[in-house]
Amino acid sequence: MSERPQDIHVSSTCFPQRRRSIVVAALALTLVVASPGVSRSAETTLYRLFLLDGSTLVSYGEFARVADRVVFSVPIGETSDANLQVISIAESAVDWERTDRYTDAVRAKHYAETRGADDFAMLSNRVVEALNTIAVTENPARRLAMAQEARANLARWPSENFGYRAKDVAQMVGMLDEVVSDLGPAAGKSQFELSLVGITEPPAVELLPDPGLRERLERGLAAAELASEPSERLSLLQAIALSLREPAKAGGWAAALERRASAALETELKLARSYADLTRSIVTLAKARAARADVRGVQAVIQQALAADDRLGRRRPGEMAGLLAVLDLRLDEARRLRLARDAWAARRVLFDHYRGAIDSILATVRRGKKPLEQIRELAGPAPGTLERLEQRFVMARQALQRVETPAELQSSRDLFAAGLLMAGRAASTRRNAVSSRNMKLAWDAAAAASGALMLIDRARDELDRLTTRPPDR
Repeated sequence: MSERPQDIHVSSTCFPQRRRSIVVAALALTLVVASPGVSRSAETTLYRLFLLDGSTLVSYGEFARVADRVVFSVPIGETSDANLQVISIAESAVDWERTDRYTDAVRAKHYAETRGADDFAMLSNRVVEALNTIAVTENPARRLAMAQEARANLARWPSENFGYRAKDVAQMVGMLDEVVSDLGPAAGKSQFELSLVGITEPPAVELLPDPGLRERLERGLAAAELASEPSERLSLLQAIALSLREPAKAGGWAAALERRASAALETELKLARSYADLTRSIVTLAKARAARADVRGVQAVIQQALAADDRLGRRRPGEMAGLLAVLDLRLDEARRLRLARDAWAARRVLFDHYRGAIDSILATVRRGKKPLEQIRELAGPAPGTLERLEQRFVMARQALQRVETPAELQSSRDLFAAGLLMAGRAASTRRNAVSSRNMKLAWDAAAAASGALMLIDRARDELDRLTTRPPDR
């Protein structure tokens, strides 16, 4: 009934003709609302996926289309206690014309059984309320606009609500057409373009009965064969086998189906073990060959993996894609290591020549290490050795500047040069500290000696790193 019935219970003698038609329409609408239609709580909604081979799969609730897959829940077991298994299948396996028609029919039925009656009553009440408001509105143009808006909203409702009570809505639209026609002259309009209202009936598709336990399990087994992901297939087969454990004891169809499910499950488990073993052995082999910079060896491992996949029937495309991605990384590592070793081999003659050229400089550094440590610790060396020590470091630095240095070794050469410069400064400052008995200069010499030792150690490490054959990775 209308939310404001008092607005339409007024003697018609108080209204001009235009308002009388509005009241009549409102009264008629209250009768339409009173038509049968009671919402009830929804039971489980089962959808169907029609496949191109003519078979169907059962979906608990609506399915979702994601990229080239269809994701849905497969109900296993009794309706009251269904074990739901989420799987995905290839979108290309589905007959979408039949599936979409059936889905629309299921949605319409579900809507009619749950929200339809309440939504229709709310719609009707709003239209009656709009008519009551129109009846008391004085502005003719405003009245006409309100009536046209109410008509448009009403005409659109069936297409947005699964065609629920479309014939009743069409009848209500006809009443509003009369109201619009009566209100037109007062608003200065004698002609109107009213769009025709098509009756959007619910899809005329016969819905299949809810599947029993046997059909659920058989359709579940069929879904397992189409499952895109091995983990989904394995989980679904395990659920089916578990559901059949007790019924199979009685023999008959349950025992036969249990044997099929168990055989399929064993096949999946065997495949899982085979691919796990393949992945483990192939990755280990590829890693070892990449560490040796064996590019062709890694390429052979990739071919070995593909051949093994062929023998297994190419049943794990996702796992193989992951394995091949790892092998591509190993191949890239092998190529990089091969390049580094080839580059080192090509430059080895230059590196050996450079090392030979700085042998005397390195000898000076080795002989000067102990005196520098004594300066750092403010414990010597003998004053008579300081001038000679300083000269050796200066001459070593000058000799280093004359050596032609390969570009790759420039960083090591710069560290040696800086270390020799600080070593000479440490000896000179220590000599001045001794002659002046100045403790501050002695500490300055110690700091310079510490820096020189650190730079020389870094230079030696850098030289060893750059001139050593690239290690296995």
